[in-house]
Amino acid sequence: MDSLLTKFRKFANPKNAFIVLALFILNAIILARFDQPLVNLANGEPKLDLRFGYDLATVERLFNAYGGQGRELYVWDLLVDTPFPVLGGLATILFVLVAFHNPFWQKVLVIAPITFIVTDLLENILFMFLLQSHPSLSPELVAFSSSVTQVKRSAFYIIFAELVISGIIVIFVETQRMISARG
Repeated sequence: MDSLLTKFRKFANPKNAFIVLALFILNAIILARFDQPLVNLANGEPKLDLRFGYDLATVERLFNAYGGQGRELYVWDLLVDTPFPVLGGLATILFVLVAFHNPFWQKVLVIAPITFIVTDLLENILFMFLLQSHPSLSPELVAFSSSVTQVKRSAFYIIFAELVISGIIVIFVETQRMISARG
């Protein structure tokens, strides 16, 4: 963990944090455009990634509602989604490292972003397997995928809070620094 943090610290500055955050937001906007047709095909139901767990019946219902073209679109959606956890997790890590200088708290606060990155990428791989195996879905694979999604969603809520709090701290400190530099 220390060597990983050392690597991240080399890039941890407000400018890089805001650049990665801007890329994360841009990716989220693009991803939302890919999500909307899937939601429309499923009569307003959110895709699996946005649920806090699901079962075999839910996956079958959604995949059937998507149809062949919708399932193909979901593959593209997953490809567009791939940078999302990396950018979101990295933005959070950079803001945390800039806002909090205590090494103990840095180690604690980067656990959720790393968990989010790993579980979201794993979730995308599992969804690819599910899409490929449709209509012969494995109940065990669906159950495992649902568990991964639950961990990912929990980590996402934590990193969102960390990102907002550390972002506010960085903005406040940087504003104070600029005011002091002028006067």
